[in-house]
Amino acid sequence: MPLSGNHPGIRPGEQTRALVEAVRAASPVLARHADCADGKSRLADEVVQALREAGMFRLGVPQRFGGRAVPVGVSLDVSSEIALSCPASGWVVMITYVAQQIAASFGDEALQDLWGKGADVPMCGVFGNVGVTAVPEEGGMRVTGRWGWASGCRHAGWAVVGVPLLGSDGEVRGRGLALIPTEDLTVEDTWDMTGMRGTGSDTLVADDVFVPGHRLKNFADLLEGDPAAQEPLYRVAPGAMTMASMGPLLGIGRAILRMTMESVEGGKPMAMSLYPRLADSPSVQAQLADAATLIDSAHLHLVRSAAVVDDAATAGTALELVDRARVRMDVGHASACLRNAVQQLLTVNGAGSFSRSEAIQRYWRDLETAARHPTLNPGLAREMYGRALAGDSRPVSPMV
Repeated sequence: MPLSGNHPGIRPGEQTRALVEAVRAASPVLARHADCADGKSRLADEVVQALREAGMFRLGVPQRFGGRAVPVGVSLDVSSEIALSCPASGWVVMITYVAQQIAASFGDEALQDLWGKGADVPMCGVFGNVGVTAVPEEGGMRVTGRWGWASGCRHAGWAVVGVPLLGSDGEVRGRGLALIPTEDLTVEDTWDMTGMRGTGSDTLVADDVFVPGHRLKNFADLLEGDPAAQEPLYRVAPGAMTMASMGPLLGIGRAILRMTMESVEGGKPMAMSLYPRLADSPSVQAQLADAATLIDSAHLHLVRSAAVVDDAATAGTALELVDRARVRMDVGHASACLRNAVQQLLTVNGAGSFSRSEAIQRYWRDLETAARHPTLNPGLAREMYGRALAGDSRPVSPMV
């Protein structure tokens, strides 16, 4: 039976259809290695190769370098489809997409470094710079530091990381981003989480690494987007790009609904009751309806906001504060909807869902971990939106 919220987009275009079909062709490889990724805390090389061959590592690359530069709405559809088979793979593809969108704002010399030899380059990114030090040197600066939570770093070719920016006197003058090839960094094995284990979000380490000036950028210059960018994707501000994080979560919700329906349709009995099948219970029917509607609600809120963001980017117009805050609210609300839906679906499935041999508990662990990402914080989103609605322009985050 067709499942609620199971189709990408409301009116999917040819680009979305082609990418989703490429994901579906690769999905047997992703699904086959998903448990292994969870156990080893990193994606298998076979999975990374399948994603590369499907074109998943060029979604955020400018078209002039052979990339696809897909709109945010398309990225949601694609990463959601990947997450049906492997949530960790969906997350790594999403991180690469966002890191590429940020990296594309650097100058042409940096972009040649990144994609001059090909577009299929996975990336990772950590924007914080706590504990990172820099020393000025002619033509750039030398950086030493650590960046944790670097999803996909073991397969990435480049990293975009937070660094202090220095003035001519060597004093810290602001916050910046640096593009560093991962061959200049080492990876420390620190990722031992309950969920999203397969993302391999270990710690990047730089030891006196030289970063040329053309691979440095002031973070403040990114916050409003670039309305003059040639391609619409690169006009989107970082605050709106946080929406991309929801693609894998949406795929997880759909996957758990699918697995639950397989149990219900397979005639699973309802324990400690007189109902011979789960499907016969009115309480189960109500929970299925509520969960499916919550997943639909998450989907529809994301589609609405993606359309607003992508349309503004195409037109080259800036969104008003209340519109930007509503995007963040839609993201936080969608995250909460999916978590609520999955709680109900796990109750329908029963305690057996939590057996380590069952895939459904891995999807649940991945959702509960990913939903705690700071960009998906529903409480912070409510503050942003509420302030904007009340005409209070005081910021609570730079990422609005």
